[in-house]
Amino acid sequence: MLSLSLLLAVSASNGSFAEAGLVLFVHAVALALAAPIGGRLADRYGPRRTLHVFIGFHALSYAAIVSALVLALPLSHLIVAAAFLGCTTPPSTAVVRSTWPLLVPGKYLSSAYALDTVINSTTFILGPMVVGGLLFFLSANTVVGACAIAKITGDLLIATGASGLKGAERSRRKALALAENAPLMLLLAVIAADTFTIGALQVGAAAGATATAASLLFSAFAGGEVVGGLLSGVRSRDANVKRDMIGFHLATACLFVLMSSVLGSWGLLVLYVGVGLLSGARDALGQFAVGISARPEDRTEAFGWLSGFMWGGYGLGTLLSGYLDEEWGRRSIYLVAAAASAMSAIVLLWLKLGGAAGVIEDRT
Repeated sequence: MLSLSLLLAVSASNGSFAEAGLVLFVHAVALALAAPIGGRLADRYGPRRTLHVFIGFHALSYAAIVSALVLALPLSHLIVAAAFLGCTTPPSTAVVRSTWPLLVPGKYLSSAYALDTVINSTTFILGPMVVGGLLFFLSANTVVGACAIAKITGDLLIATGASGLKGAERSRRKALALAENAPLMLLLAVIAADTFTIGALQVGAAAGATATAASLLFSAFAGGEVVGGLLSGVRSRDANVKRDMIGFHLATACLFVLMSSVLGSWGLLVLYVGVGLLSGARDALGQFAVGISARPEDRTEAFGWLSGFMWGGYGLGTLLSGYLDEEWGRRSIYLVAAAASAMSAIVLLWLKLGGAAGVIEDRT
């Protein structure tokens, strides 16, 4: 909900979609940079304490950005507020994903991560619909405020109501030591490339299409992700994580190549659904791979890095795809996305030599 409502609110306030895009980009970068730190703090000081501190500062940052919108303050104020909003985002996603191994028996863990992916994908379908409905009755600024209420409420529920939320053993390693784990960093880079392609898909849907057609295409992708995640959860106990991730990336690359030559609306719709199916299964396996590759005391930090890499990849994908569309047209967006997926498959092949990938093979 936040991305769409903030985009509309800033553009309405400043009269520029370019400036609104800059505000969203700053928010995404700030979130990407801060996410690993939030995960590390949750591992060091405990999830509940960390979440409560972040929630307090995040509520203040929402108040700041809503005030800047209502008062029509200059762009520089909005950028600062967006950066504050991003860097104070509570590490709720990392905490939830790191808690699955404490709540779910090992043989069902991959299905739990698949369910996590399904829920996440569903929000990308429902969020814009909720924003559209609220805009019939409320201003865009007020909808941003509604996002604040939803976000803070959800984070408080996670911080206070999860019976399985237990602080991991406090580590005395130096801060952000996971950055020295090269195999895990490469695995996260693969996942960043995956979200890069999602950003490309979003821009590709909007390029040369009406708003309605673009919305339909990306909704088709999100719907495919939901189904793909569900199917992954059903069969994941018998899955070979590495082999399947490589296969999904190669198949996705092939569909992107087809997109570059099939630009008709109905053909693209079918291909967007296909990429969504593959992406849902791929993303579920990626989360599972990160979860079993990190030590229990480092798991929240690992998922913090995951959130950072995902937001960074998505932001870069939208930024670069907009440039590609202006310079070389819509086809180039899909070809670059295909190259990213193919490179990911190559990296995954290399990871079988050891490190995080070796853990994946041993556990499956």
